[in-house]
Amino acid sequence: MVVIVLEKCPLALRGDLTKWLQEISLGVYVGKVSARVRDELWKRVCEECKNGRATMVLSARNEQHLAFQVHNTTWEPIDFDGITLMMHPSPARTKELGRKRAGWSNAAIRSKARKSMGGSAPIEPEEYVVFDVETTGLDVDRDEIIEIAAIKVVHGEESSRFHEIVRPKGRVPRKITELTGMTDELLDSQGVELSLAMEGFLSYVGDDIVVAHNVAFDSGFIQASCEECDLDDFDNDCIDTIALAKKKLPKAPNYRLKTVLDLLHLDNERPHRAESDCEATLHLFRKLIEM
Repeated sequence: MVVIVLEKCPLALRGDLTKWLQEISLGVYVGKVSARVRDELWKRVCEECKNGRATMVLSARNEQHLAFQVHNTTWEPIDFDGITLMMHPSPARTKELGRKRAGWSNAAIRSKARKSMGGSAPIEPEEYVVFDVETTGLDVDRDEIIEIAAIKVVHGEESSRFHEIVRPKGRVPRKITELTGMTDELLDSQGVELSLAMEGFLSYVGDDIVVAHNVAFDSGFIQASCEECDLDDFDNDCIDTIALAKKKLPKAPNYRLKTVLDLLHLDNERPHRAESDCEATLHLFRKLIEM
């Protein structure tokens, strides 16, 4: 018997595992395979996991009849008088992972960005994702996401885009339809389930720094949706263009996206649609950095 548990791993990897194992819960795979297949699966997990975390429990010929393997986790198997226990946190492993990730993960990039954005001369991070959500209202406990968009920027160049229309459980208020142009019919015909949209978004963003206008609002809805779908927390480092605008435009009448864009003579072709708001926020972010 083999059990593999994945956290924050690419969707493609999770799809590969379902060819051999049964997914009994989100990110939890169980099955009975040969030792050769098991070792090949674990090798693939370690190669494709990127910054995600993985744990494997497997049958073994010992007193416990099981063994553990881990990848990128602070939990570490230790031998205690012939019995394998899982130690958390493991100071040695935490220190090892800290050294290992400092050079190649986004941790160093995020740290650099935090220092940069906090100073008098902010710079554009080497890699980040601008994102925006459209919702049925302002109450994170009651309202729902109906659209998610994101733009990934690498070394100053747009790398790719993500966009999903989300089918809500309830109906769209008339004022939201008037604001966004999104109708119940459009959402029913083109929308996907929230869980599918969230899995795609989290996989797309990964551990990158995220940028948004009023990031607390967008992140709040993303986090609430993660909890609803039983997904990992959305805890990426964030940059809020409102905070930047307040530094660069201290006399602005307000800091709504439209107001700030107008002050800086920037366009937004389709206000209150996620992809267009992403484009506008990206242009705003770069303009504020230049100022």
